[in-house]
Amino acid sequence: MAGRQQEISEETRRRLVEAAFELAADGGAAAASIQAVATRSGISRGSVAWHFGSKDGLLVAVVEEAFRRGTEFLRARLAEVPPGAGALAAANFALMSRPEARIYATLLLEAVSRESVVGRAYAAQYVALRRMYADYLREVAPSSGDVLDPDAVAVAMLGSSLGINLQHRLDPEAVDRVAAVGAMETIYSRALPPADRKEPTDRR
Repeated sequence: MAGRQQEISEETRRRLVEAAFELAADGGAAAASIQAVATRSGISRGSVAWHFGSKDGLLVAVVEEAFRRGTEFLRARLAEVPPGAGALAAANFALMSRPEARIYATLLLEAVSRESVVGRAYAAQYVALRRMYADYLREVAPSSGDVLDPDAVAVAMLGSSLGINLQHRLDPEAVDRVAAVGAMETIYSRALPPADRKEPTDRR
């Protein structure tokens, strides 16, 4: 019985996070109200407080889930191709071209607009992702000289792709997000060395 109750609790939590994720991706933190999440998930409002304590607690879970999915996607893509700076650029822009990636921009507006637990969680996750990029670049191009400053390249990659999503969020009618991501990927592919011609390595 205890095991079944645990399964139900985990499924309830998953559905609440998924509902809040979808709402936040479309309309930002404001759209993920407790009532809206309850309606979208088909679960009572009280369950949000039970599982997360507050709306901010739920949004922290959404931030963590967004970055978990992003990191998982990146690692899977990088494991499928020969390693190299160009491979990271391609994986980065492949991630940012996915529809759900707009959540990074919508929640960023919440993260930087006020001092909050959501903002701190977002910053911590972003720092971890940036370090992952820089560490990967240091590993695949340690002495070639092609990537002179892995930390700076990591900042530039994340900043350019996030900036595209922010512009689309602010002016969706005029900004073609897919075309812009494609253009930026082309720029990076020309500026960075191509993937090394080695056997793919599982980096997960």
